[in-house]
Formats: sequence, structure tokens, C-alpha cells
Amino acid sequence: MYKDDNRVSIFKIILRIVLFILIFLLVYKLISLIVNKSKKGGEDVFDKNITVFKDAGVKYAQNKSFNLNVNESKKLTLKELQDSSLVDTLKDKNNKECSNDKSYVEITRLENEYKVKVYLVCGKDEKDIYTYLNPETREEKVNQEPVSSPTTTTTTTTTLAPTTTTSTKKKTTKATTKKTTTTPVTQPVVEEPTEPAVIDYYVIGFNTNGGKLIDSVNVKKGSSIVLPHPVKEGYTFYRWEDSSGKAYYDYIVPTKDMVLIAKWR
Repeated sequence: MYKDDNRVSIFKIILRIVLFILIFLLVYKLISLIVNKSKKGGEDVFDKNITVFKDAGVKYAQNKSFNLNVNESKKLTLKELQDSSLVDTLKDKNNKECSNDKSYVEITRLENEYKVKVYLVCGKDEKDIYTYLNPETREEKVNQEPVSSPTTTTTTTTTLAPTTTTSTKKKTTKATTKKTTTTPVTQPVVEEPTEPAVIDYYVIGFNTNGGKLIDSVNVKKGSSIVLPHPVKEGYTFYRWEDSSGKAYYDYIVPTKDMVLIAKWR
């Protein structure tokens, strides 16, 4: 009887342990679902905000009175666009306003397009996106493809000078001359394919000096590039410098491969 009671007690203990584990796993799963849903909802709010902010910047660039020269830039903060009634107050998932001073739209006139950079800061979330406008219509470009140079094939035909053959046969009392025959000789057509145009690029690397990493970019020779805006917690970025100490702020037209170093305050 005593042994049976011990077995029942051990069984009850094991049953309670299993029940406790099941309850713990259920609670953990429920908490994970709530956290993931909240996180996803926050990302949806941020993505919606940056799209609205981008549309406001595009609308500003589409104003008929707005014009820039090639390689010239115009930078507008979120507050400036709000003051112009182009965008309402943007709030994050916690109903807190996005940064009016750190968030900005930068419009740069390139050779064949307008480049619009949008940088939004909402609490701990920050992101930048780019879009491009047709310089004539100011409409956004979709699926932009580089223009390639056509391949030219040159056909050369060479004609040699006619070959003349003269034969003369003599007799004792009468000379006979055969008729001269001229036959032009033409060489076959030779196609000489032209090699495709070679496009050279400069490589621009970015040393963020303790900030978040930024990938290097290839820039076509003679073209400009809008410089990225690095981020470093607790610091404010104010410019780029090359190895010789020359400062760069918004854009650069490189003349060689180079590495830019971020400077912080």
C-alpha cells in the first residue's frame, strides 16, 4: 500500500511539471505573436510615413517655378515642407512626431534627371530612399535602364585594278595579234565588327569612421553622385573628407578612385 501511494505521488509531480511546461510554452508563444505583430505594425507605419514624405518632395520639385542648374542641390527639412502645406505632421507607431529637423528631402539636378533623396527619422527608426524625375515632365521614372551605345558594323569592299594579258604570235611573212581580255577581280566582302564602347567607372568607398557601414559605389567618369548620409549613435554627421583633407558635403564629381571619411560632431 505504501509503495502504491509513492507511485501516485511521483505521477502527480510529473504531471504537474508537464502541465507547467505546456503553460509556459503557450504564454511564450502568445507573447511572441503580440511582439511580432506590434513590430510589423510599426514598420508599416514607418514605410507609410516615408512614402508620404517622398511624395511631398516630388510635389515640391514638380512646381513650375522650381529649377536647378546641373550639379546644383536643394535641401528641405520636414518642417519646411510642413510650413509649405505639402505634408502633414508625421507620427510613429507610438504617436510621437517624427524629427522635423533631422528628416529632409534633397533634390539634385543631374545631367539627365532630377535625383530626390528622402531621409526620415522617427524615434529609433531611420531610413533613406531615392527616386528620379524626368527633367522635362518632372514625372517619376520607373524601371530606369542605362542607355547603351549601338554596335556598328563596317563593310569594306576592295576592287583590284584590272589584269591585262597580251599575247603576240609572229610568222615569217604575217604577224597575228590576239585580242586583249580585261577581267576585273573583286575581293569578297569582309565584315569587321566594331567593339562595343567601353564605359569607365571610378570606385568611391566610404569610411564611416565608427558609423553604420555604407557600400562603395561605381560612378561613371564625368558624372556626379549624391553623397550618402551616414549614421552614428550619439553623433551628428557634418561632412565627408578625402585622404588629403578636402571637404565634400552633398555631392561629388570624382576624377579618380577614392575613399571618403565621415566627420562627426
